[in-house]
Formats: sequence, structure tokens, C-alpha cells
Amino acid sequence: MRLQFQVAVQTQDIAGRDRVDQVLHSAARLFREKGYGAASMRDIAGEVDIRPSSLYHHFPSKQHILFAICNGFQRDFNLDVLAQLSPDRAPEDAIRAAIHRHIVFSNRRWTDVLVTWRERRSLPREQQATINALRRQYRDALAVVVERGCREGVFEVPDSKLAAMAALDMVNGLVQWFKPRDERDLQLTATRYADAVIGLLRGWEG
Repeated sequence: MRLQFQVAVQTQDIAGRDRVDQVLHSAARLFREKGYGAASMRDIAGEVDIRPSSLYHHFPSKQHILFAICNGFQRDFNLDVLAQLSPDRAPEDAIRAAIHRHIVFSNRRWTDVLVTWRERRSLPREQQATINALRRQYRDALAVVVERGCREGVFEVPDSKLAAMAALDMVNGLVQWFKPRDERDLQLTATRYADAVIGLLRGWEG
């Protein structure tokens, strides 16, 4: 009897997680298409075919949904991309891998990227601070590798943090226009942008 109860609870937990994922996916698409301000909790509930009261059971407000989307994306992004900046890798290899992975990961989470970029300013200051801290974590990790590359004579930049910010501004601009034709196009563009970042770091004259 106890085993049956545990299985039932686990099944409910899985179903609950699936429902939350469904809500976040549908809400992100609505925020991308309509804008955060124009999309209502009733709209989101309609997308996942549940009553608004059931939606409030998972998320107390629309703000909580937006935060879950933005924070969840940035957390997943950092877990995936920061792993490429290992101190065991040569600086150039680490940055090439991180920029390539940045572009591929972001393309596959394109809706989350757009919502995070456009709408996170609608969040309260403390929630924005949480997301921005994750963004700075990536920038600072990239700057550390750039600085290491400068010490080893691989790169030549006057300011490693400024160089990291310049590289990320260039890469983040892709979300505005790039829609790959296929997987080969995505991989090729990611490789070319990684090459461009390395070229910037090698040839920046102070």
C-alpha cells in the first residue's frame, strides 16, 4: 500500500512538472507574439486548456511566469555555455567553444531569448537583479579567459572586460535577424562568429 502511495505521488509530481513546462512554453510564445503587457493570465490558461484558477495554483501572477521563463533560460544557458570556458582548455579553444555553443543554444531557445531580452525589464528590480547576476557571471567568466589569453600572448586587448562585452554584444545581435535555413547553416554561422570573436581578441589595438 505504501509503495502504491509513493508511485501515485511521483506520478502527480511528474504531471505537475509537465504542466508547469507546458505553461512556460505557451506563455513564452504568447509574450513573444503579443508582448508581455498585452498577454493576460486568461490568454495563457486558454493556450494550455486549463481554467485560470488552475493556472494560479502553479503561478501566483503573470510576473512569476515571466521570471520563471527568464531566470530558467539564463540558468540553463549558463550551465551549458560556461562549461566550455574550462581552465583546462587553451584560451582560444575555450572562447571558440563558448561562442559556438552560445549561438547554437540560443537559437534552439530562440523564444526564451527574445522574451528575456525584450521583457525582463517588466520585472521588479530584485528579480531583474537575479537575472542580471547570471548574465554578468557569463561575461565575467569570458573576461577571465580573455585575460588569461593576454597573459599567454594569444590575445591583445586593452581591457579584458570591455573586450568580453564587445564580443557578447556582437553575438547577441544575432537574435535580431538570424534564422538559419537548416542545421548546417546554424553550425556554419556559429563557427564564423567564433572566428570573428577570436579575430577581435587577437587584433584589438589599444
